[in-house]
Amino acid sequence: MKEQKVLSKFWFWGLLILPILLYFLLIELYGMNIPYVDDHGLKGFLVKFQDSKTWTEKIAAIFAQHNEHRIGLTRIWFLLVYGIYGSINYKWLMWFGNILLVGVLGIYAAYFKKNKISLLYFLPLPWILLTSINQENTYWGMASIQNFGIVFLSLWAFWELEEERLISALVLVSIAVFTSGNGFVTLVIMGGFLLLKQQWKNFGILVLVGLGLAYLYFATYQKPPATPSATLSDLKKVLLAFVSFAGSAADVSLDSTISARTIKAVLLGGVLLILALICVVRNIPFDFRLKKYSTPKNWPVFVLATILLIVLSSFMVAWTRVVGYGMPTILTSRYKIYSLLFVITMYVWLLRVLEEKHRWSMFLLALPFSILTYVNGFWQSISQIDYHYKVLICSMFNWTYEDLSGKTNSPTQFRYYNPATVFGSLTPILLTNDFSHDPQIKLEEAKVQDGNVVIRGVGDFHFPWLDPDNGVYLIAKSSKRVYVFPLRSVKAGTRLLIGGHAVFGPYFENQIPTFEFDAGTYKLAILAVEDTQKRILNTQQSITIETDNRKTVETNW
Repeated sequence: MKEQKVLSKFWFWGLLILPILLYFLLIELYGMNIPYVDDHGLKGFLVKFQDSKTWTEKIAAIFAQHNEHRIGLTRIWFLLVYGIYGSINYKWLMWFGNILLVGVLGIYAAYFKKNKISLLYFLPLPWILLTSINQENTYWGMASIQNFGIVFLSLWAFWELEEERLISALVLVSIAVFTSGNGFVTLVIMGGFLLLKQQWKNFGILVLVGLGLAYLYFATYQKPPATPSATLSDLKKVLLAFVSFAGSAADVSLDSTISARTIKAVLLGGVLLILALICVVRNIPFDFRLKKYSTPKNWPVFVLATILLIVLSSFMVAWTRVVGYGMPTILTSRYKIYSLLFVITMYVWLLRVLEEKHRWSMFLLALPFSILTYVNGFWQSISQIDYHYKVLICSMFNWTYEDLSGKTNSPTQFRYYNPATVFGSLTPILLTNDFSHDPQIKLEEAKVQDGNVVIRGVGDFHFPWLDPDNGVYLIAKSSKRVYVFPLRSVKAGTRLLIGGHAVFGPYFENQIPTFEFDAGTYKLAILAVEDTQKRILNTQQSITIETDNRKTVETNW
């Protein structure tokens, strides 16, 4: 009997910890201390912070706008890491943001404990939440803190509200507001529940805090460049985007057509919204039989508030994004955290209301299904994760060497050290070699078309897994400079995956925007990295970029 208990504990802790370990193992493999998109704005912030003469100016820099948000939590952590580590380290932003995501599990664990639900039923949660389909946030320093942080802080504030700890709830929502603008949605939801509970004093305190936050946030606010928002004539499109956003966790096959992806998202979104409606109707604070208004003693404020956060966020994103960006943005992995949260919230609510025999039946379905979706999410996302890693290391090489002299373009206003990459030992060759004496490979396609450099080919390559450096890179060299760009390797078939232990096959392709190049004629070569072997292959082909088309993005940071 004792051995069975030990074995049961072993399996429980194994199934609980394994998805967390695998998730952070992937971060260790594929996360890089290299800025990506909005991460670059943190360099400008650091310079501004260091140049500020007074603490008033420094605080203003911390809470200055970043697009429509004020990312104070991200910047404070960024400064803390810079002070401790001695230099900029974007990977520590990823670690912190993803630890906040794990913190969400802690909040749900508290829910289980309060409602006396066996922790055995908790096991599907880490497999659902810590999935690779979150990859945009997972491997993007600034976005991981902002997008995972706002979820963690909002849910924690809702939990404190349910426990009637108003002060801590207000502290958390204040931090949330200066983590992401969506914190104001959390604030409004909290105010709504205080009104429904007729806690007038607490509501008055929240209003005063809210007015103070609104003043601090909007007193110097400048509306950033925006894409067109929807109008009433777009309502059908908005509703489709709304349901799709709510169910986007079902959209894991990123290589499918957008219509097929939308159908799966709509189906899951529809089920989740129906369950949410049932939950809300069951918990309306009005006794229709007695015709009396009252809030139950064990009113599930946490679950109801979380549902409202997801529904309101879904509608706002649908309204502001679908017209300007379309369905691909609605289904992007950056937003999937809300749909995953929706799945988890409906699951834990059902655990609370169902009888024990029905709980057990649901759990027996939920656990294997969550593990299968975790594995499938990894398989469907690994191409994107791998490509993102390669984009980072190639971008770093391209901005470091702006000519063929070998002189590095290094910052002087702050300390940042380029991490070691696969290009380190190859740099002298890339800068000096004309590739004419290297082995040859014939590209199937190499042309400039519709504003892109189109590359397609196949080689005698074998890429053992999981090494993020393994793969195919394009080398483009003119008389003035050399670029490296990642090429997308096509995923291996089942035979190669199992027999050859390879995730990617020998086929490669990409479309690289011409604005990534200076004007000039470029000789093309292929760099193939297969474990410790690095091969440069001469294509004997070239492309010509007629004019500089550098793309500038208008920002307020």
